[in-house]
Amino acid sequence: MTQRNIRLLWRRPATRARLPFALTVLASLLCLSSSISKGQFEPRGWEWQNPKPQGNLINSIRFAKDKRHGWAVGTDGAILRTDNGGFNWKEQQSGATTTLYGLYVKDKSRAAIAGASGVIFTTSNAGVRWVERETGIRDHLFYITFAPEKPEFGWAVGTFGTIIATTDGGVSWKKQESQTSAHLFSVSFITEKAGIAVGARGTLLVTDDGGEHWRMQNLTENVLTDVAFINPKRAVAVGYAGTILETDDAGTNWRPQDPLVRTDLFSVFFSDEQHGWAAGESGVVLTTGDGGKIWLPVNLRTNPKLITVYFADTDTGWAAGGDGLVVRSDDGGMSWQRLTEGGRDDLAHICFRDDSHGFAVGSRGRILYTRTGGKFWTVRPSGTTTRLNSITINDEDEAWVVGDHGMVLHSTDAGVTWNQVKIDATEDLLGVDFANHEQGWIVGARGTILHTADAGVSWQFQRVNTFNWLEDVHFIDDKHGVAVGSSGTILRTEDGGDNWQRVDKNLKEWLYALAFSDTKRGYAVGEKGIVLRTDDGGVTWKDVESGVSSNLFAVGVAGPDDVVVAGDHGRILHTKNAGQSWEVQPGITSAALFSVAYRGGMNIWVAGRGGAILKRNEPIATIKITAPRIAPVLRGGPPKLQTPNVPVDDYDIPLAQPPVRKPARPE
Repeated sequence: MTQRNIRLLWRRPATRARLPFALTVLASLLCLSSSISKGQFEPRGWEWQNPKPQGNLINSIRFAKDKRHGWAVGTDGAILRTDNGGFNWKEQQSGATTTLYGLYVKDKSRAAIAGASGVIFTTSNAGVRWVERETGIRDHLFYITFAPEKPEFGWAVGTFGTIIATTDGGVSWKKQESQTSAHLFSVSFITEKAGIAVGARGTLLVTDDGGEHWRMQNLTENVLTDVAFINPKRAVAVGYAGTILETDDAGTNWRPQDPLVRTDLFSVFFSDEQHGWAAGESGVVLTTGDGGKIWLPVNLRTNPKLITVYFADTDTGWAAGGDGLVVRSDDGGMSWQRLTEGGRDDLAHICFRDDSHGFAVGSRGRILYTRTGGKFWTVRPSGTTTRLNSITINDEDEAWVVGDHGMVLHSTDAGVTWNQVKIDATEDLLGVDFANHEQGWIVGARGTILHTADAGVSWQFQRVNTFNWLEDVHFIDDKHGVAVGSSGTILRTEDGGDNWQRVDKNLKEWLYALAFSDTKRGYAVGEKGIVLRTDDGGVTWKDVESGVSSNLFAVGVAGPDDVVVAGDHGRILHTKNAGQSWEVQPGITSAALFSVAYRGGMNIWVAGRGGAILKRNEPIATIKITAPRIAPVLRGGPPKLQTPNVPVDDYDIPLAQPPVRKPARPE
């Protein structure tokens, strides 16, 4: 594969293999299993600034019958609790940092969670304390359920045909024989005896003796992701490519339904024998009012990935999924409102001019601004929907932004308004830097370098002997500059860019980012964990072992020796000795991080996939942590992009407003 093709894979959304949602992170879990923390809580020192309350994928959402008390669980150990129907959420800690998949709520105080590496947690005090239960397995568990009328009987299913069961409410678990090696993604029981499990390769398992014996049924090759009993005889299963199967004899015989959509469906739920919902890819929610005979589609704005759906009655329901999104419906699923704040588009670049004022830019032309150190972000209209890739702040009032298709934006009022600057380039522009008010440079695809000597009034191409992608550029002064990019490209100039020379480092790895602390000391990071350091202004570079093999996309410096880098899998590393040793910082997300803003101490912000903005809220870790080796993966999707964290979020799903309670009439 050519470097150009690799670059395009990184720049554009990847075509994902048709695997169920549980498997989209299965490979990562297998790679990361050596680093999974289980059973003990370790403070990780970061707080979510966008989205809020958090941005990790939500795999399951469930509520008590009162419609007020509920939980949501997801990746990176995420557990959220609400006491008011989802209008406000609080994070809870279980002690695990693994992905949590399955959730079952018995009442407002009691619930059970299942997740990666065989973990099961239960609570009997509304989540104040989660107790880990011994399961005796290490397979990932994707679903957990209990018999509705006899909740002491429960089951959990997972990878490689794993089924475990409990007869004491989840305290102890025993393995059952499923007679299959297919991954199982869901299980439903209508009594303590009658149950159905579904999974990969169209697997349908049926039992009428509580799981002592499972019978295999086959009707489709499509992956089946969820199943729900409607009554003791009738059940519905859903899966990929719009698959809907129904049975009227407790699973002995199945027949397909045609919902007239081919969207991958991840979840199905019935509140009674007539009213049901299925949710899936691209914001699709299917509703039925006749027990599943006819399904009507509803599409949510922004086409989010909906992994889970739950309704407490025929009107009130919730759905959740990608990037921490939680939505609520109060009209039976015909319309939906957001319960979470902030945008969910990828963020390409974040920068701060001081400890309070900062910008973030990214996809769909979004520009975010904060004057509170990131506690609150507001959307600044950019006048474009083109992806924005980089921003530089010249002074208190002036800033420049560059993006795809030759997009250049300029602001002279601290980002309140932006004007598009017309230039001749049509290539994607990826990096921008100014040495002073007058002299600036832009780099981009196919070796593009543009220069201005008149404060951006006009821009001219500079000659460079490469067609490689140039990702980032930095000028020490108006003469000395460095640019980095694909195939290990390092370019250097000593005359303001009239002449660019390639620095021969014999590299093949893609270099994504560049930062200098002074005129001599600088760092570059890139593919496969590579970190380079220069001590002579970019004339020569040497490898600095990072200890990781995952891609590093961002670097920030607070001093010659004080450096933070970030990249794939939410990896964040810090050094105080110019890279002689690195500390892997415990994180709160596994989302790819594309940008770092580091001003020293706890003034560290990272931004990336799914609109993630995180800020350090504890002193940087001082204990060196062994970094597990992870196979490098090119970014699959927009590189660094956009996301706000604000009430003003154009084009998004409308924000839900909690009902206003009328004051009680005096007696």
